[in-house]
Amino acid sequence: MDNGVLTGCDERQEYLMKWWWANYSKHNNHPVTFCDFGMSPSAQNWCKSKGTLVSQHSIPISNLSEGIESAPWSKTLFPLLWSNRDVWFRKAFVQQKSPYTNSIWIDLDCEVKKDVSSLFEMIQVGDGFAISYTSDEETVPLHERNLLKEGVKGVQTGVFAYTNSSPIIPAWTKWCEDHYQTDFAEETCLSHLLHEKPYDITYFSRNYNWTTPEIPNPHALIFHHASATRKRNLLAKIGFNE
Repeated sequence: MDNGVLTGCDERQEYLMKWWWANYSKHNNHPVTFCDFGMSPSAQNWCKSKGTLVSQHSIPISNLSEGIESAPWSKTLFPLLWSNRDVWFRKAFVQQKSPYTNSIWIDLDCEVKKDVSSLFEMIQVGDGFAISYTSDEETVPLHERNLLKEGVKGVQTGVFAYTNSSPIIPAWTKWCEDHYQTDFAEETCLSHLLHEKPYDITYFSRNYNWTTPEIPNPHALIFHHASATRKRNLLAKIGFNE
C-alpha cells in the first residue's frame, strides 16, 4: 500500500480510540494500522474492524531500568513517570512494521481537524522524514529537567511522517538501544539524534501538531492534547458511542 496512517496504545489509553477514529475518519480516508502495545482483546477486535493491527509487546532492550541511576533526569522526574517508558520506546520500534510506502504517525490524543494528506508530500524529498519542533515554551522545562542537552531543540513525536526507505527510522531505534540509560524517552532520543546527525528532513509547521489546544487556532490540522491534564479535560468531553 502506498499511503497510510499509524496510531497505537496499550490498555491504559485505549479509551481514546473511538474518539480518535471519529475525528480522523471525518476528514481522511487513508487506511489505518493500529499498533498494539498491550491492548485488551476487545480493543484489538475493534481495531481490526476499522483497519489492520500490528503488535509490539516488547522491545530489544531487556531492562529499561538498568543503569539509569545516574541519568541526568533521574532526580528531576517522579519515578511514576518511568513506568511509561516501555510503551514510549515501543512506539519507535513499531514504525519498522509499517505496511505502507509512506506513513504518518498520529498519537491517539490527537484531534484530527482536517485532511492530513499534505504530510505525504513533505516526505518526497531528502531523507524522507517530516516532523515539527517542540514549541519554545515547551522546550524550556525539558532543559530544566535535564531531558534535553544544552543547545538541543526538541522535536515532537506526536505527529511525524516518513517513507519506508528513510534512514531516520533505523537510526532512531539504534539510538534508543544505545542511549536508553541517558535518554528518557523515544522523543528525547529522536531529538538528540537529529541534533547530532545532519539529516535532510522537513520540519513542518506546528499547525500540523498544535500542542496547545486550549488556544484557538483555525489553521491547525491537528490539536494534540499532549499532557495528563489535557487528557483529563478531554475525557470529560469524549462521547463513547461514536
